[in-house]
Amino acid sequence: MNITEMKTNGVTCPIGYDLAKPELSWKVTDTPSKKAVKTLVEVATTPDFAEVLCRIENGDADSTGTLLPLTLVPKTRYFWRVAVTGDAGDCAEGTSFFETGRMDLPFDADWIAAPEETPLSHPIFTKRFPVTGNIQRARLYLTGVGLFEVYLNGKKVGDEFLTPYLTDYESRIQVITFDTAEYLQQGENTLEILLGPGWYMGWYGPGQERNYFGDVPAAIAELEWTTEDGTTSRLATDDTWTVRASDIESSGIYDGEVLNRLLFAGRENKERRVRVIREFEGGTRNLVKNHLCDRLSLPVTVRKTLTPVQILQTPSGQTVADFGQNFAGFVSFAANFPSGTRIRFTCGEILQKGEFYHGNYREAGTTFVYVSDGRKEDVRAHFSFSGFRYILVEGWPGELQCSYLTGNVLSSSLSRTGHFACENPKLNRLYENTLWSEVSNFLDIPSDCPQRNERLGWTGDIQVFSRTASLHLDTNAFFRKFCVQLRDEQSKLTGVSTFQHENAEF
Repeated sequence: MNITEMKTNGVTCPIGYDLAKPELSWKVTDTPSKKAVKTLVEVATTPDFAEVLCRIENGDADSTGTLLPLTLVPKTRYFWRVAVTGDAGDCAEGTSFFETGRMDLPFDADWIAAPEETPLSHPIFTKRFPVTGNIQRARLYLTGVGLFEVYLNGKKVGDEFLTPYLTDYESRIQVITFDTAEYLQQGENTLEILLGPGWYMGWYGPGQERNYFGDVPAAIAELEWTTEDGTTSRLATDDTWTVRASDIESSGIYDGEVLNRLLFAGRENKERRVRVIREFEGGTRNLVKNHLCDRLSLPVTVRKTLTPVQILQTPSGQTVADFGQNFAGFVSFAANFPSGTRIRFTCGEILQKGEFYHGNYREAGTTFVYVSDGRKEDVRAHFSFSGFRYILVEGWPGELQCSYLTGNVLSSSLSRTGHFACENPKLNRLYENTLWSEVSNFLDIPSDCPQRNERLGWTGDIQVFSRTASLHLDTNAFFRKFCVQLRDEQSKLTGVSTFQHENAEF
């Protein structure tokens, strides 16, 4: 007998999630027993369970979902274990943990932005600080509008992309909690926060509105670390931080991205003191601190990597990389080109008469442009993604080979629950198509498509697909976040929405 898939609110070992109503679940596998005759769940704040805070036994302990009658406190790791004895006499025990985030604890930090006189669409906020002593624990509590990536001593923190994801920013802004112990070093450290427009500022929705929720990229963060001698230190965003422009010339959910390493060639990219924003002013730009909340979104990560199956030369002479499979994500590659090299990638789903075709993407540009300054580096988009199988490659120096490109499949981190196979290869392929469709469209929200100028969470689409989706993957936490998001929107509209489409009003 084994205890597997131990989850809290549908997430394995969550750190910093909204756990207002903690619910534990698990599976019992590899057992001849038909049922459990004894079950014990215990919760403690130490891994040795020296002091048990909560004990649930037998009929009150349900493997599909056991609510904890426990009042949680902020920034605390809770350990829980399950012991099961089956009717065949076998038994097993499993241990896991969950860690609360800030909960209702207010931020003692400031929203920071670029100075008004030098607005930046892709700022990098920087703070340098010393660390002494051996790190025992470190947490970074961070969010930004629109999207952010965070770096400690030049290394990207965590494996997530497009944080802090998509919400109704007027109702909640998700704070992402990072375990940063492995990134801190003795002596001087550098913390950098890179921002991009994302859903918050960029073009979003069928109305092609820009600055949909706001027009000022900003971030707020607190970094806390404890050394082995018990000393706790803290760093927060304030007016001592500096800001400079990044080499990202432009980016957008639909537009793609331009990474230009020559953007500041021949001119100064000066670090300036940040501007502290006490409160965002006006309508949809009113982002006050009480909108900050622990996360609900599952991590969006690279779930799989693909190598092109062939490099095509179209009848018109274009170079196209074929990944052999439609997916949502981005292309990455190793760059070591002469300065001034400009490479353009354009996404496409199909070929027409052997030629690259992009027309069905409508107004979505879905391009990635890289301009080299001669440095050797790994290159990818930071704040954009698309659905595609084919990539039109323009400007690549020399002959492009399959091994030069990597397709990164982006999706929310949902565990697999269902499998199907039969003797009919066409049925197997149909099944695989439905799974790929889910992986491609479950990128923080259940979208209608990952490629053209929609990518919206239409409720009609997921109403039809939700049962199939839940057979493929464990959708518990994913749908929890989506339903909260729907509730946030509709609570403002009393359940009614007005949407103008062509000549009809709904």
